[in-house]
Amino acid sequence: METSKAGTGSKRKRVVLTLKQKIEICQRLEKGEKRSQIMNEFNIGSSTIYDIKHQKEELLKFYTSSESSRSADKRRTLKKPKLEELDRVLYEWFALKRLQGVPMTGTILIEKAKEFYTKLQLTESCAFSEGWLTCFKLRHGIRHLDMSGKNTAADCEAAGSYCDHFAKIVAEHGLSPDQIYNADETGLFWRCLPESVLAGSGEASAAGFKKNKDRITVLVCANAAGTHQIKLFVVGKSKNPCAFKNLRHLPVRYSAQSNSWMDVQLFTHWFHYIFVPSVKQHFRKNGKPEDSKCILLLDNCRAHPPESKLVSGNIFVIYLPPKVTALIQPMDQGIIENLKCHYRKDFLRKLLSNNEKITEFQKAYSLKDAVYNLACAWKLVKPQTLRRAWHKLWPNTSGSQLLQFSFPFTRGCHSIL
Repeated sequence: METSKAGTGSKRKRVVLTLKQKIEICQRLEKGEKRSQIMNEFNIGSSTIYDIKHQKEELLKFYTSSESSRSADKRRTLKKPKLEELDRVLYEWFALKRLQGVPMTGTILIEKAKEFYTKLQLTESCAFSEGWLTCFKLRHGIRHLDMSGKNTAADCEAAGSYCDHFAKIVAEHGLSPDQIYNADETGLFWRCLPESVLAGSGEASAAGFKKNKDRITVLVCANAAGTHQIKLFVVGKSKNPCAFKNLRHLPVRYSAQSNSWMDVQLFTHWFHYIFVPSVKQHFRKNGKPEDSKCILLLDNCRAHPPESKLVSGNIFVIYLPPKVTALIQPMDQGIIENLKCHYRKDFLRKLLSNNEKITEFQKAYSLKDAVYNLACAWKLVKPQTLRRAWHKLWPNTSGSQLLQFSFPFTRGCHSIL
């Protein structure tokens, strides 16, 4: 219990700060902020301030080494688990299985913990109760997620098997992450406004706008090392858009199709005349032989021609099996989402800085504006975002140490029941 406030005779209510709050206090003290102001804001005493300053190095070390920012933000003590080695091994196993898209439940975690307990030859008692499971989940920021959306139609077992197959292909050809690419198409309603808005307490309803359905297809491609982003390939309806008049150069590659969809002819052209030359140029720039091997990983859709049509020297295509793209295709693991997020932010920023009516702004916002916005958004996608997207398909690219134990388990949706 903290001491009473000065001038009051009442005792201060005991406050237990989170690690994030303690680090914030350290940072504010370093900036020269007055102690009295911090004490009043957090309702703490001077002794607590002294203790936090004394723990500063330990706090920073613990916070930065935490696997999950979510768990570190909520933690209130530096207390370590009783069976620290078991805790570490179990979380590494859990993280690996989630990268593979394997569904996890509390029962599975408890059973696996018991198995690791035996294999590690531990002797300290542990109940492996629901209370123990709750503490483990809180420590590592593990939460419940609903199994819904397109992922429910995905084949977890096939995804797990393909991860092994893909690793063998990489080893067989002696490829580095710099030589492995993934490409995928996405539709973009480039003039579309948000479908929901914030409203004041006095607003019963918000004025609606007709959804703009001007659409383009964007082909996104990058390598697993995050060192090479192929220039975006955009497919629109018009062969010669008015917005491109008098433009000699575009920041994207543009082509047209009646429905603004990708088709076999366009994709074949992109592979041979855009992708291949770009990869060879990247190899030359980085001191690799121009005829180095390169794999392009694709999902098996009707717009993509057979593998035999997509070969150029040592550059070739391999296809993912059906029903696994949502689970392990890199572009579906945050890259395309990140690109669209940057695009939407810039679109809304321009909308808010414009003095015209929303409908007038939409009309004035041209395809030229959209492709320049897209190109800027693509540059804002960070290399680490590109690399992390491969971790489910190819965990070795994460740079993390794999378990040093060899435990037999069955890959797939029903492993270790």
